[in-house]
Amino acid sequence: MKKFFINIGDLISRRPKTSIIIILVMTLIFAFGLVKLQMQMGNEVFVSKSSEVYKNTKIYQKYFGGDSVYILLSGNKNDLISQNTAQEINTFMNKAVKIDNITGGTNYVNLLNAQLHNPNSTGSSLQINNKNLEKALMSSFTDKQQEQIQTKMENSLTSDQRNKVQAYMQSQLTTAQKQTLAVSAKQVTIKGQVMSASDQKKAVQKVLTKEQKNNIRNYTMNLLNNHQKNMLKKQMISYLPDVQNMKDSLLRKIIFSDKGKVSSQLNMLIPKNGNNVLIVLNTSKNTDMDTYVKMKSDIDKLVRKSHFGSNIKIQTAGQPMVLGEVKTSVMKTMVVMLSIAFVLMMVILLAVFKVRRRLTSLGVVLMGLVWTFGIMGWFGIPITLATMATLPIIVGLGTDFGVQFHNRYEEEYKKSRNAHSALINAISNMGPAVGIAVFIMALSFLTMFLSKAPMMQQFGMTLALGVICCYIVDLVMIFSLFRLMDRKNKPVKELNVEGTGISRFLSNYAGFVGKFAIPVLIIGIALSAFGFSVEKSIPIETDIMKMIPQGMESLKNTKELQKNVGSTTYITYLVKAEDVRDPMVMNWMDQFGNEETKKYKDVQDVTSLPTILKDLNDEKLSAQKSGIKHQVDSLPEIVSSTLMSKNHHYATIQFKINKDLSSSEQLNLMNQITDDIDVKHGIEVHPAGAQVMMLNGIHNIGANRTLMIIAGLSIIFIGLVLVYRNVKYALYPLVPIILVLGFSPGTLKFLDMSYNPLTTALSSLVLGIGTEFTILIMERFREEEEKGYSAIEAVKTAVSNVGQAITASGLTVVGGFSTLIFVTFPILKAFGITTVIDTAYSLISALTILPALIILFRKRGAKKKSIRVKEVKN
Repeated sequence: MKKFFINIGDLISRRPKTSIIIILVMTLIFAFGLVKLQMQMGNEVFVSKSSEVYKNTKIYQKYFGGDSVYILLSGNKNDLISQNTAQEINTFMNKAVKIDNITGGTNYVNLLNAQLHNPNSTGSSLQINNKNLEKALMSSFTDKQQEQIQTKMENSLTSDQRNKVQAYMQSQLTTAQKQTLAVSAKQVTIKGQVMSASDQKKAVQKVLTKEQKNNIRNYTMNLLNNHQKNMLKKQMISYLPDVQNMKDSLLRKIIFSDKGKVSSQLNMLIPKNGNNVLIVLNTSKNTDMDTYVKMKSDIDKLVRKSHFGSNIKIQTAGQPMVLGEVKTSVMKTMVVMLSIAFVLMMVILLAVFKVRRRLTSLGVVLMGLVWTFGIMGWFGIPITLATMATLPIIVGLGTDFGVQFHNRYEEEYKKSRNAHSALINAISNMGPAVGIAVFIMALSFLTMFLSKAPMMQQFGMTLALGVICCYIVDLVMIFSLFRLMDRKNKPVKELNVEGTGISRFLSNYAGFVGKFAIPVLIIGIALSAFGFSVEKSIPIETDIMKMIPQGMESLKNTKELQKNVGSTTYITYLVKAEDVRDPMVMNWMDQFGNEETKKYKDVQDVTSLPTILKDLNDEKLSAQKSGIKHQVDSLPEIVSSTLMSKNHHYATIQFKINKDLSSSEQLNLMNQITDDIDVKHGIEVHPAGAQVMMLNGIHNIGANRTLMIIAGLSIIFIGLVLVYRNVKYALYPLVPIILVLGFSPGTLKFLDMSYNPLTTALSSLVLGIGTEFTILIMERFREEEEKGYSAIEAVKTAVSNVGQAITASGLTVVGGFSTLIFVTFPILKAFGITTVIDTAYSLISALTILPALIILFRKRGAKKKSIRVKEVKN
C-alpha cells in the first residue's frame, strides 16, 4: 500500500498543474448535478417504497388525494355568516380549484348548495323540521310560492288527514268569520248556483287571518308522514336561492338552526359556533416539495387578492402549506450553516493550527462539497432534513483530512526543506493512514442502510460519499498546491511543528494518562455503562411538525387551526371491496368505527360512508343492497368523493384522535386499532395516508439500531485486522469508540433530550469520526514503534505530533457541527448539540483511552530495546 501512495505522490509532485486541472474539470462536471437536486420533506422519507404502507398510501392518494389545505377565517359571527362573506367564499373557491394540484374543496357554502341542488336530498341537513327555520323559510318565499307549497301539501293529504284539517280549520274560525262565510254561501244559493270546492276554499282563505293560516299550516304539517314531509321539503328547497345569494337573516337561520347553535353537520366547517369559518382545499396525489412550494405561492397570492373584509382574519394552514414554506427555510438554513461553519473553522484554524497557509484545507473542502452534492443530484439522492445536516459534517470532516495532510507535509518539509521529498513522505505516510480511516469511516456510515427509514439510508450514503470525495480532493489539491508554492524549496524560519505549546502539552498529557491508565479506563467504562443502561428510556420524536422552525407562519397557523377547530389528526384506513356500497361492507365499517370509538378514549370521532349517511339522512342504513346504494348515490359529490372512490372499490375510515398524543402514543393506538380489524371475506382493510406513514416512521427510525452498531463495530474490527494483521492492534482503536457510544445516550439523558431521526444516527457518526482519530494515532504509534521506541515513548511521540493535528482538526469538526446549534430547525439544533458533544468525546477518548490501553497492555521488554536504539543513535 505504501508503494502505491509513493507512486501517487511522485505523480502529483511531477504533474501538479495537470492534477489541479483534472480536479477542476471534474468539479465543473459535478457542479451541473447541483441543479438536479430534489428536496423531500414528506413522510415518504421515513418509509420504504417497497413497504405495504407506502403502496397502500399511494393507492389512497390516487383515489383520495394528498393532505388538505385549510383556510381559516376568524372574526365576528355576523361578519362571517353573511351574504357578502358567502359570496366571497364562493368566488374564492371557484378560483382556488383552478390552481394546479387543487382538486376540489369543501366549505359551508358549496356543501349546502350541493345539498340544495341534489335531487335526492331530503333537506334533513337543513333541519327544516325546526319551527323557527320553517317560519323563516316560508317568510322568504313569495306569495305565489307559498300558495304553491300550500297546494302541494294539501294535494298530498289523505282523506283522513283532510277531514282532520277541515275540522281544525273550523275550530279556528271565529263566529264573525263563520257568519261571513255563511252569507257568501247564501248569496251564491240565491243566484241558483252551487258553490264549488274551489270557491269554498278561496272564500275560507279570504276570511282567515295570517295567524290562522300559519296555525292551520303548522297543524297540517304535523299530520304529514315522512314521505309527505320529504316531498314538502324538496318543494321548499327548490324555491331557495343559492346560499351565497340568501339574505343574512335567512342564512343565519339555516346555519344556527340547532336552537341558536350551528347544526352538527356544519360544526367542522363553522367551528366556535360561527366565530370561525373553515375552507378545506383537497390536493392531488402529487406530494413532492416543488408541488407544495408552487401551491403555497398560488394560494397565498389568491388570499392576498381576496376581499373578505378588514374585519375578517385569514390564515392558511395544513401540511402542504407548511412543507411549501419549509423549502425556503431549508435553502436559507443551508446558506447560514455553510457561512457560520466556515467562519468558525477559520477562527479555529488561525488560533490552533500553527503552520503556514493554515486555511488551505478550508478552501479546498468547498470543491469536495460540490463533488458530493453534485453526485447526489446526478444520482437522484434527495435533500432531506437528514442529508441537509451532512453539510457542516462534510465540511468539518473534509477540513479534518486536509489538516492531517497539511500537518504531515509541514513536518516533513521542516526536516528536508525539499518540496518533492516532503510531499512523497507525507503522502506515503498520511495517505494510507487517512485512507484507512476514510474507508472504514465510509463503511460505518453505510451501516445506516440497515435502517428501515429511507432518510437514514440517504444520510449514510451522503456522508460516505462526502468523506470519499473530500479525501480525493484534499489529497490531490493540497499536495499539488503546496508543490507549486514550495517549488523553489526556500527555508522557512517560522516553521515550528514539534515545538508548539499544544504538542508539548499533549506529550505530557499522554505521559500522565500512562501513569494512571487503570483509573482512567475504570472511569471511562463506568460512564459508558451508565449511558448504555439508560438508552432505552430515551423517547423518539418523529413528528415532522416538531422538526421544523416553530416560527414559520404556516406552522403557527396550523397550530391555531387545531386550537379553534380541534384535532386535525386522523388515522386513516383504506377499505377495499368489490363494491364498498354493499350492505355487508357498509355495516362492517359502521360497526367497526363504533366499536373503536367506544373502546379507546383517545379516538374522538370516526368518519366513514355509514356515519355520513346517518348524519345527513337522519336514518338507519338500509338493509337492502338497492336501498343502501340509493342512499350513497344521494350524497353530494363533494362529500362522497372524500369517502369513496368513483369506481366504488375503495372507501375510507378516518379516526379523529386526540391532538395531544405523542407520536409514540399515536403509533400504539394505531397498532391497537389495526389489531382489532377482523374483516369478512371479500374485504381488505389497511392503514394508509400521510399520518400513517409518519407513525410507521417511528418504528423504522428506531429499528435495527443495535444491529447497525454491531455491524459497524464488526466492520471496523475486521477492517483493522486485515490492515494490521494483529488482533490487539485492531482492538486498540475499537475500545475508545465503544465507550463513546455509551457516553452519547448518557448525555442525551442528562440533557433531557429525545432521539430524533438524526440523533439516532449518532452511533454510526461516532463510529466514523472516532475511528479516524484513533487510527491516525494508532498509525503514528506503529510508525514510531517500528523505529524501536518503547510503547510509552511511541505513544507520547504519536500523541505529540499527530495529536496537534487531531486537536486542530477535531476542533474544526466541532466548529462545523456547532453551526447546527444556531439554525432554526429544532431537529438540526438537537443534532448539533449532541454531535458537538460526541465529537469532543471521540477526540478526548482518542487522546485518553487509546494511550491508556496501549501503555497498559504494552510489551514489557520493549523498554530495553528502546534504550539500545538511543545508544546506537548517539
